[in-house]
Amino acid sequence: MKRTRTYKLVSLAILSGLFAFGFSSCAGSKKDKKADPEVVEKTIKKEIKEYSYPIASAFEVTEMLNEIEASYIVGMTNDHEKAGTYFSEKDRAVNLGIYTADLAYATTYNQKADVQNYFKASETLVRELDLTGAFQEDLPDQIEANLDDKEKLVEIITDMFQNAYSYLNQQGRTEVSYLVLSGTVIEGLYLTTNVSENTFQDPKLIEAILFQKEPLMKLEEMMEAYKDTELLGDLYADIMSVNAVYALEEGATSMTKEQVVKLTDLIASIRNKFVQ
Repeated sequence: MKRTRTYKLVSLAILSGLFAFGFSSCAGSKKDKKADPEVVEKTIKKEIKEYSYPIASAFEVTEMLNEIEASYIVGMTNDHEKAGTYFSEKDRAVNLGIYTADLAYATTYNQKADVQNYFKASETLVRELDLTGAFQEDLPDQIEANLDDKEKLVEIITDMFQNAYSYLNQQGRTEVSYLVLSGTVIEGLYLTTNVSENTFQDPKLIEAILFQKEPLMKLEEMMEAYKDTELLGDLYADIMSVNAVYALEEGATSMTKEQVVKLTDLIASIRNKFVQ
């Protein structure tokens, strides 16, 4: 998809610039040692592969909903006022992912008040998770200044997703980064399965649900190494159970009614464990 290429290119450009700057700085501090261009290039590519956002952006999901003219449903997203009520690292990280998807949803539909509310909710959890180092100090000002420019907002918020994921992994907090990713994927699928009372009868909604199958499979694969840890074990099992429903009836363009109902109920149950 064109959107996928765009978001990946943005991420690659950001990281390439960061690492190129880093190597340039190192070279400048040691004038007697010049970095081998081939080594620099290989290292940059390795870092980009390791730290670039590994799954489809939340915007790709919400834009699909917008394109099929699904209405924006007020109150379907997580209550932004709950942001300060999450106290464990796990709940904060998953809900940061959930608010990330909600922020993408509000941005896609030009819901300015909700954009501000979900950004503030995300800010709260960013502080409590000690992630402020991942963001520019003027990020709130950037959001405020571009409320009327959807394209620019998408760019700013996409960078925000990427920076949070990269920062967590660079800090050795891979499990926390997977919690955030899980929250985003869970909320994206929750929104998709709840925008209509007749999901099964809408081929475009089924297409949007199936689009999210690959990110969920990728997430399960990434989390497998942590399946027995206290932080990720239960959530890994939840992601596996979602993928098991997808696998009930293999198909690239269709799902059975049983699958849709099971998936809708299951994702709501998983989400409710974190948002309450």
